[in-house]
Amino acid sequence: MQATNKTETALETIRKTICIGGSGAEPLLHETELAREFGMSRTPIRQVLQRLAYERLVQTRSGVGTVATPLHDADRSRDLTTYRGILEAIRSHDLPQLTVSQQADIQALGGFAAAMPEGDAELQYELLSRMHRVLAGLVFDPVLADAFSASFWRAVRWHMRDLSADPANTSARLRIQVAHVAGHADRQAGDLFARLRAQVAD
Repeated sequence: MQATNKTETALETIRKTICIGGSGAEPLLHETELAREFGMSRTPIRQVLQRLAYERLVQTRSGVGTVATPLHDADRSRDLTTYRGILEAIRSHDLPQLTVSQQADIQALGGFAAAMPEGDAELQYELLSRMHRVLAGLVFDPVLADAFSASFWRAVRWHMRDLSADPANTSARLRIQVAHVAGHADRQAGDLFARLRAQVAD
C-alpha cells in the first residue's frame, strides 16, 4: 500500500510540475534522480513516466531521455477536440445519478473558483485536480475513465499555458466554466459532462 501511495505522489507531483511549467524548458526527467527524490526504485518511476507518456505530457527522445512534451499550437485543436469527443462519449453512456455527497463536492468547486485570486497557477491547478477527482469518480467504464483522465490533463496543460500568457482572461474563463458545471441543478451525471463539454473551447 505504501508503494502505491508513493507512486501516486510521484505521478501527481511530476504531472503538476509539467502542467504548471507551461511550454517552457522541457525539463529532463532522469529515472535515477526521480527514484531518489521519491524514495522509490526505478521500476515504479518508469511506470509513472509511462503513464505521463500516455497522457502525452512527456516523451522519450533517443539519446536524450525523457522530457516534458513541448506544446505546439498546431496540436491544440486536436487535443481539445479529442477531449470534447471523450466528454460526449461519457455523456452518452448510462451514468448513475449523483449521490448527495457528489453533488455537494461539485457545488463546492464553484465556491473554490469564486474565492480564487486571479492568475494563481497553484490554486487553479488544485481546483482542476479536485474537479478531475469528482468527475473521474463518475465514469465506471475503465477504458473510458482512462481516456478521460489522459485528455483532461492535456487540456489542463493548455489552460496553464494560457494562464501564463493571459492571467486575467484565462482566470475568468475558468471561473465561468466551473460556475457552469457547479450550477448543475439535478442529479443526472450525463448532464454534468454535457455542461463541461459546452465550456471546452479551442
